[in-house]
Amino acid sequence: MDTEMDADRVLLNTLRAQTLTRCLGPANFEIRTNFDIQNGDAFNIMVDGKIVTVATDQAFDTGTATVIATNAYWAAAILSIDVDGTTGYVDWGAEASTEALALAALAGVTPSGDVVCGYVAVHAKAANDFVAGTDALTTGTGGQVAQATSYYNQINVGVGAIASGVTEQTLKSL
Repeated sequence: MDTEMDADRVLLNTLRAQTLTRCLGPANFEIRTNFDIQNGDAFNIMVDGKIVTVATDQAFDTGTATVIATNAYWAAAILSIDVDGTTGYVDWGAEASTEALALAALAGVTPSGDVVCGYVAVHAKAANDFVAGTDALTTGTGGQVAQATSYYNQINVGVGAIASGVTEQTLKSL
């Protein structure tokens, strides 16, 4: 019983932290000067319960280390930002044969920033590798332009997830 209660405490504390530190509004991500990403609108993040505004056009640098192989593979990345709302990060997951599989691979990625704001999925051209920072995202120019780029705002799990973390046995023991 103590092990189950300890596991529930960990889950509830994780959900509490996610509720107090999270993205509050859509960033409306878009391309920034061919290779990087920016938020198209100002938005708010909550950090330990305090609201911080992220200015429009904050840069999220795609880096130069990620390569999506030819044969039209996909890769996705988590978009996160520091607690002060001024430094954006792009952390890439493993490449995959479909966008859905690339997005699923993000489960194994640890974000560099403190607040996750969204994610992006990039589809390499059928005949060329996509090299982040060298090849442009879709609608950009330079290198081997990505075949498709999809931007997603972070979806907050919300308090409804708490119910799934509390077992019937735990409720009986309260």
